[in-house]
Amino acid sequence: MNPRIKLFFTLSLILNVIFVGVGLGLLYRFCVDMPMPIPADMSPEARHFIAKTFQDGREQTKPLIEKIKSKREVVEDIITAEKFDAKAYDKAVADMLETRDEISKKRASIMGEALKELPAADRERFAKRILDGLEGKRPPHKKGFHHKYMKDDKDQDKKDDKKPD
Repeated sequence: MNPRIKLFFTLSLILNVIFVGVGLGLLYRFCVDMPMPIPADMSPEARHFIAKTFQDGREQTKPLIEKIKSKREVVEDIITAEKFDAKAYDKAVADMLETRDEISKKRASIMGEALKELPAADRERFAKRILDGLEGKRPPHKKGFHHKYMKDDKDQDKKDDKKPD
C-alpha cells in the first residue's frame, strides 16, 4: 500500500477516535447536568407514580403552555414595533402573567391530587421539591454560556466605575 494512503487512513482513524471521545464526553456531561426532579430515596412505586403524574400534568398543561407562547409572541411584537405602545404592552404582559399563574395553579392542583396518594414518608422526602416548585424556584444548574456575557457586562461596569471623569 502507498505510504500516503497509510498515513491518510491512520490520521482518519485517530480523528474518528477523538471525535467519538468528544461526543461521548459531551453526552455524559449533558446527562450529568440534568437535575433529577424526583428524590432517589423515595420508594420505587412512589417514584413511578410521581413520574407518571408529571407526564400527565404536562399533557394537561400543554394548552396553557401553547397559550402563553402565543401571548409571548404578542409581547415580543409590541416590544419590537416601530412605535412602542405602553398600554398595549402593559395589557399583553398582564395577560401573559395571568396565564402563567393559571399554569402554576394547575400544576399545584395536579401535585396536590398526587400527594393524596403518597405515603407520609415519601411526601416528606419530596417536600422540598414541592415547596421550591410552588415558590417558582428552579433547581440549580451549571453556569452556561449566557452567564459568560453577564459576567463580562459586570466586569465592564467595574471598569467604567474606575474611569476618571
